[in-house]
Amino acid sequence: EAGMIIHQQLLSGRAKRVLILLPENLQHQWLVEMMRRFNLFFSLFDEERCVEAFAEADNPFETEQLVLCSLDFLRKKRRRFEQVCEAEWDLLVVDEAHHLEWSEEAPSRAYEMVEALAEQVPGVLLLTATPDQLGHQSHFARLRLLDPERFYDYDAFLAEEQAYGQVASAAQEPLDGETLSENANNLL
Repeated sequence: EAGMIIHQQLLSGRAKRVLILLPENLQHQWLVEMMRRFNLFFSLFDEERCVEAFAEADNPFETEQLVLCSLDFLRKKRRRFEQVCEAEWDLLVVDEAHHLEWSEEAPSRAYEMVEALAEQVPGVLLLTATPDQLGHQSHFARLRLLDPERFYDYDAFLAEEQAYGQVASAAQEPLDGETLSENANNLL
């Protein structure tokens, strides 16, 4: 699904430069799948590739349009992270986003890095099959990456979510074949 979105964004001209951040053990799988399924030729960036790119440009991340990179590599190499931030991207894709740990007091370094990129990249796609794996607060934090103005406060998010739960319960009555109660009608 992510490949279809990336491919559509590239074909429509909405994106020209794409950065995919992922766990190191998934890099080759992504590289092969993007090539095999979508005919998209991503470049895998590690320290060796960055050193080679210095012959072409001061910032190695400006030498390719489609880049796959390990988030852990960028976390360990501060200068490489600075360079990836200095390069302009149209679409940021983060695989296994549920590993981005966050709390108001102590967000993880990986979370802070993705947050810094998300603030400057117009398109952000976070991929996870288990959004609540690290808890509901971390799920809120990923929503915050997508829209920090809408998801600015965890307590406000919880209150809004609770209100949606009441509306969903009220809407369930007619779906269950029940007559809509006065309370549910007023709520809807």
